[in-house]
Parts: sequence; structure tokens; C-alpha cells
Amino acid sequence: MARVTAAGKRVVTLPFDLVREELQQIEALLLSESWSSAETVREISHHILGAGGKRLRPALLLTAARACGHQSAWAVKLGLCVELLHTATLMHDDVVDRSEWRRGRVTAHQRWGLSASVLSGDVMFARAMHLLVSYGDLGVLEAVTSAIIRVCEGEVLEIDVNGDLDVSVETYLEIISAKTAALLAVCCQTGAMVAGASADTEAALWAFGHHLGMAFQIVDDVLDLTAKADEWGRPVGEDLKEGRVTLPIIRTLQRVDATERARLRRLLASGEEAAERVAEVVHLAGRCGGLAAAYEDAREQARLAYEHLSVLPPSEARDALAAMVDYTLTRDR
Repeated sequence: MARVTAAGKRVVTLPFDLVREELQQIEALLLSESWSSAETVREISHHILGAGGKRLRPALLLTAARACGHQSAWAVKLGLCVELLHTATLMHDDVVDRSEWRRGRVTAHQRWGLSASVLSGDVMFARAMHLLVSYGDLGVLEAVTSAIIRVCEGEVLEIDVNGDLDVSVETYLEIISAKTAALLAVCCQTGAMVAGASADTEAALWAFGHHLGMAFQIVDDVLDLTAKADEWGRPVGEDLKEGRVTLPIIRTLQRVDATERARLRRLLASGEEAAERVAEVVHLAGRCGGLAAAYEDAREQARLAYEHLSVLPPSEARDALAAMVDYTLTRDR
């Protein structure tokens, strides 16, 4: 459970801090496990993995395993696997979106070209799958590969509706359920699986990860409009620039009158630089309640995530998972 200081203050630990030693092991293994005989692949892998990152997915897997009473070297290897998979999807995502920045660094395709970046992502993906197969658990293999299929399907669905200002809330939620929540859900699920938890606990942790992932992406989409550029690690308003219609925009379109809706549509369809449009879009979204409504949607997903933790016995790990929900709602980067 949460620690209490001598002064009686309750100290809540986040997953990143609770499993810090295991995450340090993963950090050390990332570069060695992504080694390649091809120099360009090595350079690209070092470039993107060396940029750091939250390591949220392995942190969730390790904390879920600990919440189920388990710590092992295999949990660390599975954490390494999901971080490699996540990074590979980011490399491909950057190519699809022609993104210029990732984690404060120029994207791989900007420096080494599209082909080398895609193929290096493929190598990283294959390395992750090699680790997964070596674990030897077909249930874990099926769960992770099914999640990766969902991630890819979500990315394609997002491409299909790119620029569609009439996209529904339901379609948006379907997209983020696949492209973001699926991997967070399977991290929590496989943490339970490696711990030998019951089917009910496994299902509950999958649901926890799913709703956490939904909340995380909604907040991410709000921050794309409202974050400080020097803290965000990528350009603010990138979703606008790329034509992605996210929940804050959908909720804003639902709340404005016909005149403002027409103005917002012109802004969203404009070919002007995103920086020149973000301020006006944010002002309108804030004034009409679109940003607040999107945050309320995130809070509802957080509430659902909390509910699924009740299956776990009280522990510091369970508290850390709950704290991750709080962090998701209050983060600014």
C-alpha cells in the first residue's frame, strides 16, 4: 500500500518509480537487443531508443505482475518486448504521418529516409517477436500479436477518416481503442498472465489497461492543442496540421452555433501553418466547452479504470496503478 511518512503524509508511488530497477534493466537491454549487423539499422535504433521516453508500457506490465504477487526475469523480458513493439509502431507511424519530431529529436525518416526507417522498424518488430517466442507461452503470444493487429487496424482506420470533419465520437473511440488502448491493455493483461493470475484477474487488468489507454489518448489529444511547445517534445497542433479530427474538436463542433461551426470548419480545412490556427481553435474550444467536455470523457474512462482495480488485493503495486490513472488526468506533457 501507499507509504506513510513520519509526519503522517501519504506518499503514492507511480509505476515508473515502483519498478525503477526493472526499468533500468530494460533500458540497458534495449540497445543490445536491437543490435543489427547493418550499420544504418544500428544508428536508427540508437537514435530513437536513446531519446528515452516514458517507458509506460513496460512499467504497467511489471506493476501489474507485481500487483498479482509476481516478480521475475521473464516479466522484465516481456517488458522489453512491448517497449520494442511500441517503438517500432512509432517509427512506422512517423513515416505514415511524415512527422518531423519524436521525443524531442528529428524523426528517423527525416535523417535516414523513408525506406531505411520503415525497414529498421521492421527489424525492431522482429526482434520483439523473437523475444516473445522465446518466452514459450502461446497464450501470451496470442494476446500480444492480437493487440498489434488492433494497433495497425486502428492506424488504418484513422487514415480512412483523416480530414473528415463529420467523424463521430463512436468512430473516434474505436480508433483510439485500437491504436492506443489495445497495447496498454495487453501490457496489463500479460503482467497478470506471467504472474499466473486467475482468468478474472487477467480480464480485469486488461479492462483497466483499456480504459487507462482511452483516457491517456483523450488527454494526449487535448494536450496537442494546449501544451507548452518546449515541454511537449513535438510541435503543438500537430493533429490539426495532419488533418486528424480528435475528440476536443468533435466536442467543439457539437457545441458551437452555425456561424462558429462554419468558421471552425474553415480553420480546420485551411492549408495555413498549424501555429497560426491553434490559438483561435483553442480559444473557441475553450469558450464553448469543447476542451472541458473532452476532459470529462477522459475522467469517465478513468473512473472505469479505477473500478477494475477492485479485483486486486491491497498493495503498493495496486496503489501505483491507481496513481497512474491520476497522473494520466493531470499530466501536462
